[in-house]
Amino acid sequence: MSESLIATLTAEIRQMRHDINLLIEKSPDSINTWIPPRELGRLLGLSTKTITSYRNEGRFRSSSIRAVKRGQRTDWEYHRHDAVEDVRGLA
Repeated sequence: MSESLIATLTAEIRQMRHDINLLIEKSPDSINTWIPPRELGRLLGLSTKTITSYRNEGRFRSSSIRAVKRGQRTDWEYHRHDAVEDVRGLA
């Protein structure tokens, strides 16, 4: 197989994985995909302060975090799967 074919297939697999994850997220039976920093920290064995530091350092992809405006306050939520991959360096 040529390198360009392998690269194309790899990109298609990544896109399909992303699409499948979106379908799972939208399923009425699935658990909440967006979690607060304390829950992400619990999943990873880290403090919420460390999670905040990682966000400020840019360790998370833009698709792994989202800002939720609540009046003048901004809360952050993290994608349950993608943010864990970002911290573990799997992305």
